Amino acid sequence: MNIKPGTIFSVNVSTDEKIFGRVLFNVDEYLEKSKNENNQNYFDVYQKCVLIETFGKVTKEFDETLLKNVAVKSSFIPMDTFSDEDEWELTDLNLPVSTEYLTFPEVLRFVNGKIYFCVGEVTIATSFDEAFRDQCGVYPSFGSGYWEVVATLDFADRKDLIEDEDDVMDKYFKDSDLRESPEARQEIYQAIGENPNLSYNELALKHGFDLKRFYS
Repeated sequence: MNIKPGTIFSVNVSTDEKIFGRVLFNVDEYLEKSKNENNQNYFDVYQKCVLIETFGKVTKEFDETLLKNVAVKSSFIPMDTFSDEDEWELTDLNLPVSTEYLTFPEVLRFVNGKIYFCVGEVTIATSFDEAFRDQCGVYPSFGSGYWEVVATLDFADRKDLIEDEDDVMDKYFKDSDLRESPEARQEIYQAIGENPNLSYNELALKHGFDLKRFYS
């Protein structure tokens, strides 16, 4: 399945209502284009996934004003989520994604005896131990797309469309994204000597990575 960045998708949430989102990044496409670069990053964990954003309004039709109201900012889901055409559907509409706009989940990863801070193409060694990583509880992981839908419905104040009210929570991605754990995130950024207020693009460029090479 070849899903292009910028593709708008919909998810049926009732008999006549939908939420919409956009594909931001195709991991397999990146891995293919970068296979000769010997990059050390976390994208191997997310093979056969795409990065998506969702828009925080339940509606019947898509319009571009939805782009101003982002519910889920960036989260990985398997590409085969879109195989369930009764619920998830790719549209023919494509709205290009600016690399300056892109953000990625931030995680800690244990590799060869070291804990690394990872976000997108950036991988930075830390002095933290496994106990700290386990305390944070944030790992490179992804689900089926279910929580992205629940989080979007919650954001849109449409809890009536959430099947199980016990699934409503304050932080839907606290196990897969440090951005939902601001105190731990601040501590990590301080330890690695980086500015937590930099955009992903600014941080990536600082470390020699420019995603524009894959979007040209």
